[in-house]
Amino acid sequence: MQPKKIALISDAWVPQVNGVVTTFQSVIPILEKKGFEIKILHPEMFNNFSYPWYKEIKISYNTKKVTEKFFKEFNPDIVHIMTEGPVGFAGRKYCLKNKLQYTSSFHTRFPDYIKQRAYIPKSLTYSILKRLHDNSVNVLVPSLSMVEELERYNFKNLKVWNRGVDTELFNPNKRNRNDNDIQLTYVGRVAIEKNIEEFLKLKGNYIKTIVGDGPELQKYINKYPDVNFVGLKRGKELAEYYANADVFVFPSKTDTLGNVIFEALACGTPVAAFPVTGPKDILKDSKLNTLDDRLGNSIEKALKVNRNDCRDFAMKFTWEDCANEFLDSQIDSKIQ
Repeated sequence: MQPKKIALISDAWVPQVNGVVTTFQSVIPILEKKGFEIKILHPEMFNNFSYPWYKEIKISYNTKKVTEKFFKEFNPDIVHIMTEGPVGFAGRKYCLKNKLQYTSSFHTRFPDYIKQRAYIPKSLTYSILKRLHDNSVNVLVPSLSMVEELERYNFKNLKVWNRGVDTELFNPNKRNRNDNDIQLTYVGRVAIEKNIEEFLKLKGNYIKTIVGDGPELQKYINKYPDVNFVGLKRGKELAEYYANADVFVFPSKTDTLGNVIFEALACGTPVAAFPVTGPKDILKDSKLNTLDDRLGNSIEKALKVNRNDCRDFAMKFTWEDCANEFLDSQIDSKIQ
C-alpha cells in the first residue's frame, strides 16, 4: 500500500517569508492533489520567542509533549524534516527513539550567517547541523555546488532537489513602465547576510529599489536616502516590481540557491549576481550568464540580455517537477 500521510517538521513557517516557506507552500497543494494528507509541525504550535536580530523567526522550546502528541495523533507514513532548529531536532529525536525513517532538507547556510554576526567558526556550526542530517535517508539540497560544500563537511546521502516558479503570477505582462530610466531592483530579506550594501553603495545613473523587510531596514533607509525602500510585497504587486525592473540584482554570497532569481527571470528580467553558490548553479551554462566578481560589471552585462530569453529559461522550472522530485525522494526512503 502506497504511503499517503506526510509529516513536515519545520522551524520556518507562515507568517515567515523566505525560500523554505515559499518552496513548501508551492509543493504542498500539488502533493495534496495527488492524494497525500500533509500536516506540519511548526513553531506556532509551541512556546517560542523571537531571534534577537530577526523577530519574525521563532525559537521553540518545551518541544517534547507537542511533538509526541503530533506524531501519535497523525501517525505519518513519511517524515520530512525541513530545518535544523529546535522543532527539527525534536522531530529527529522522536524518529530515532521510535525507529522511524526520515528524510531532511538543507535550505539555509546558517553557519555563514552566524559567523557574520557572532564570529563563530563555520566548522563548529556545520558539525551541529550535521547531527540532524546524519540519520536522514535522503538529504535534499537545492544546488550542486551546495552539495559539494556540504560534502567538505562530511554530510552524507545528499541529493539535489531543484526548484520551480509560478510562471502565471510571475510574468512579463506585469511590466507597465514607459520611462527610459534604468531600474535596478532587489527582492528579499533586508539583512547583512544578504550583502545588500554591495548593491546600495554602487555608483551610477540608476534608480534602485529594495523590496522586502528585515532587521537592517531602518539602518539602510537612514544611510541611503536616495534608494526606494518599499517594504514587503506579495502576489501581483511583487510580480510588478520584478517585471518593471531592468535588472534584478542578487548580491548575496550566502544563499543555497535563490528562488527570487527564478521569479525575476519568469518576469523577463535579467539577473546580476556574483559567481557563487546559487547564481552559478542557475545561470552559469546559459545565455543569461552575467556573473562577475564585480557587481557593477554584472549589471552592465545584464542590461544586454534579451528579456525573452529570461522568460524562456524560467519556463523550464515548474513546481510540478519540484513536487515530483520531492515525492520520489520520500518514496525511495520507504523502500530502502
